[in-house]
Amino acid sequence: MDRLLWCEDCQGAARKSATAWGWGGGAVLAAGLALWIWLYIQPSDLVIGGWIATVVAALVIGSRAGREIAYGVMRFTNTKAVEAVPPDSAE
Repeated sequence: MDRLLWCEDCQGAARKSATAWGWGGGAVLAAGLALWIWLYIQPSDLVIGGWIATVVAALVIGSRAGREIAYGVMRFTNTKAVEAVPPDSAE
């Protein structure tokens, strides 16, 4: 248990859930960037690899940032500790 009364399994489950939220947020960010590049920048075929790399970088960085934000929100709202059931003391 840590200072917020989260067990190791609760932390792992929250990290897994935050990872899913993070990839979703990163995908939305990357899709928005790709759309903006396609409609407003209108890249030429000469440097298309650079634009693709930019979108992929936005996906990775956005997913990491989203994951940490989601995990922080879960910890701040303390959802798992509120839902926690104490272990049976007979064991």
